[in-house]
Amino acid sequence: MKKIIGNWRVIMLALIAFSFASCDEVETPTHELMQGVWEITEAYDANDSSIIEHVNHMLPTYIWLDDMNGVTSTAGPMFMYIVYGESKFITITSKLDEAFKYADLTLTNGEFFMEKDKVVERFTIEMKMKFPTIETLETILDLMGLSLPSFVESVIYHKFIDVKVEIDDTDKETMIWTFDDVTQARYNIKDQYGDYVSWTGMPVEDFQRCKFVMVKKVKGIDELVTEATAGE
Repeated sequence: MKKIIGNWRVIMLALIAFSFASCDEVETPTHELMQGVWEITEAYDANDSSIIEHVNHMLPTYIWLDDMNGVTSTAGPMFMYIVYGESKFITITSKLDEAFKYADLTLTNGEFFMEKDKVVERFTIEMKMKFPTIETLETILDLMGLSLPSFVESVIYHKFIDVKVEIDDTDKETMIWTFDDVTQARYNIKDQYGDYVSWTGMPVEDFQRCKFVMVKKVKGIDELVTEATAGE
C-alpha cells in the first residue's frame, strides 16, 4: 500500500510540474507584444544597404501601436519612401517638412491588423497619408511626375498586407518589420460617399522591399516628438 501511495505522489508531482511548465511555455500573442511606442534605429533596402537617412529625414521615426489597432507616428517619410522609391523620394525632400508638419505635432495615423490572440509572423498596416492641403499634395505628386485624381480630401490610404514581423518573448524590446515579395500593396482614395476607390498613380508592385529594426521606448510619442523638434 505504501508503495502505491508513493507512486501516486510521484505521479501527482510530475503532473503539477508539467502543468507549471506548460504555463511557462505559453507565448505572448504578437499583437500584445507589438503594442507601445517604437523608434526605428536601422533601415535597409533590398540590397541590405542602409536607408536610415531617408527614413529619419526630418526627425527620428516613432511609431505608436495601441491596443485598439491604432497607429500614430512620424513615419510619413518612411512610407513615402516605401511607396514611391528612392529616386522620387529625393525629388520631394524639400517638401516633406511642409507636408507633415511634425513640429506642430501633426502626426501620421493609421491602423494595423492581425489575429489578436495568436502568435503570427505577418500583419497588415494601413497608413493614412493626409497632407495639409490639396495644393501641397498636387505639388508633391507633380514633382514625382504623377497625376492627382479628383477626390474630396488630400488623403491617400497606403495599405500593406502580409508585412513580416519579428518579435517574441525572448526579446520584447526589439521588433523587425520586413516588406518583402510576400507583402502586397494597395493604394486607395475615398470618393464623395467615403467609399474606397483604387488609386493607380503608382503601380502597387513597385513598392520598395525594405527592413526596419525598432527598439521600444518608455516615453510617449508626443513627448519624444517634442524633444526631437526642440533638438534635445
